[in-house]
Amino acid sequence: MRALNDLEHEAISALANQIGPDDQRGQLLQDLKHCVVDDALSDGSMLKFFIEGYDRPPYRGQDTFRGKDGFPVEGVIKDADGGEMDVLLFSDQNKRVLELELVKHDGSPVLGPDWHSFSLR
Repeated sequence: MRALNDLEHEAISALANQIGPDDQRGQLLQDLKHCVVDDALSDGSMLKFFIEGYDRPPYRGQDTFRGKDGFPVEGVIKDADGGEMDVLLFSDQNKRVLELELVKHDGSPVLGPDWHSFSLR
């Protein structure tokens, strides 16, 4: 387990600032101050969050955080090969941060996300 690096933290904070409900946005920003992540996949395409002092309920699925317009909050990032990947932030049933996933739609393997290229979708 490890702390988020600065660029990951900046990207997730940018996503958090797009979340519609104030209480969910505030909770996510607080969770970021008290979490570590596990690189669930060696290619860096999935981070699992562990929040200090929070006992996660049994897994019953995940949901995307939603913006003020009701649509999922998403970003985009380039892979090392220049391919585009979606950046999706998921919550558990209590609306606490659960996972960050990078989805590369062309089917090629993830080589290494370029966090400098992150932008909101």
